Amino acid sequence: MATTENAESGSPENKVDRRPGNSDAMYPLKVLYCGVCSLPTEYCEYMPEPAKCRQWLEKNFPDEFAKMTVGKSAPKQDTGGGDAPPAGEEEEKKKQKRGGRGQIKQKKKTVPQKVTIAKIPRAKKKYVTRVCGLNTFDIDLKEAQRFFAQKFSCGASVTGEDEIIIQGDFTDDITDVIQEKWPEVDDDSIEDLGEVKK
Repeated sequence: MATTENAESGSPENKVDRRPGNSDAMYPLKVLYCGVCSLPTEYCEYMPEPAKCRQWLEKNFPDEFAKMTVGKSAPKQDTGGGDAPPAGEEEEKKKQKRGGRGQIKQKKKTVPQKVTIAKIPRAKKKYVTRVCGLNTFDIDLKEAQRFFAQKFSCGASVTGEDEIIIQGDFTDDITDVIQEKWPEVDDDSIEDLGEVKK
């Protein structure tokens, strides 16, 4: 007990806050933030324009800039060998577009496929009509569902990724209605499957 009390009762000047695992660090840490990207200076190289960050650091804190460039130039030369690209090309590879976010992949355009129409039995003599494939022609399914519900005076709903269910048997009329409303869907790309099980 006596040793613990002596250590705690020591003067505050002798105390240095040291955390386990990192014996040479003194807390609280002093961190230098970049004036361009507002991140700590060791992260500037990962930003879209590291050259501007380096210029700012060289202008405002030349001693810190010298420490960073001396520490970084030695490992690059050792690991580079003879196949290393020039510094400008390496910097260009690291540079990302759109402010540090990854590039957004564009959706692949699907080739127009067939629109399939099927009559599905629901109860004794009742049917529903299923229309699939309108999405491949860039037709908004919600808009098509509202149009079918209004045109046939019945209930209609979007049930799948590319499927509209219309309450009632409209397989005879729906081909003409689709071609009137959306002329890009030609007669060859509409296929009537007839009556199918669910």
